[in-house]
Amino acid sequence: MAEIIAIAEDEEDLRDLLAEFLGSNGYRVIATGSAGEFRAAVEFESIDLAVIDVNMPGEDGLSLARWLNARSSAGIIFATAMNSSIDRIVGLELGGDDYIGKPYHMREMLARIRGLLRRRKSTQAAFAGKRLAAIASVDIVGYTRMIQRDEPGGLALTDRFFRDVVAQSVAARSGFLFKMLGDGALIDFPSVQNAVEWAVDCQSETRAYAGGRGLDDMLRLRIGVAVGDVIVRNGDRFGEVVAFAARVQEAAPPGSIMITDLVRAMTQGKVRANFVATRRELKNVAEPITLWLHETPDLRVAPAASNALRA
Repeated sequence: MAEIIAIAEDEEDLRDLLAEFLGSNGYRVIATGSAGEFRAAVEFESIDLAVIDVNMPGEDGLSLARWLNARSSAGIIFATAMNSSIDRIVGLELGGDDYIGKPYHMREMLARIRGLLRRRKSTQAAFAGKRLAAIASVDIVGYTRMIQRDEPGGLALTDRFFRDVVAQSVAARSGFLFKMLGDGALIDFPSVQNAVEWAVDCQSETRAYAGGRGLDDMLRLRIGVAVGDVIVRNGDRFGEVVAFAARVQEAAPPGSIMITDLVRAMTQGKVRANFVATRRELKNVAEPITLWLHETPDLRVAPAASNALRA
């Protein structure tokens, strides 16, 4: 199967030339002229590498790279006429894997692409087996109702929220957002403690973000965290723990965090948030199980107090 390269380049002649050259060398190419076109074109594609112009009209390439890094493991090559050492350092620190100045020779670009894809394949192969991971499942409460009420506004709000709040906070805790679900996301954390601390911080940041924009009734999250073995393949994560994290999230009241008993055992005494034990029934799980709930101050729907036990 041909590797997929996505291009974001506003110079039409250069974009067409690069797309044709890469296509002739066996790659499948998605060529776009702006950040907005790029987002729409790769939303449901699993790309292998992106060539992004830094200085585009509207949203620049650095912002686009942050968005891509939050949802994909694709390699990124920045291509730009701004080629000072400071520009290169900024680009690399903001998520670029390589940086090439314009104008560039097509064969040099091809060599850089081949080298980067080769290195990334080697890295992915080294981590292709099972490993332990904390998976966080995030859901926007009332998403369907919000989209039915105002589809363009709801989609724009969701995009801005994940870009401004979720993606940045995930990166700060060394997480990897590996799947967007329209009304939510799935995130892989190598550290269980980081996953729980991220969930607590994200709920606080979501309340501040929504409150500052008058969106308290529209923007609330449910977050579930589970830990277990995952298999990493083509940037995605597979394993029972991924589905289980989603089930745990579904059991959480709006505005809260729910974690499994194992997550609680691995983080007890290491996080400052207060969790309460509760017995819950989960879909496709035969018997009720013990989960742990963190209630946020503005919680609108309180859990049943009768089956809650203070930790």
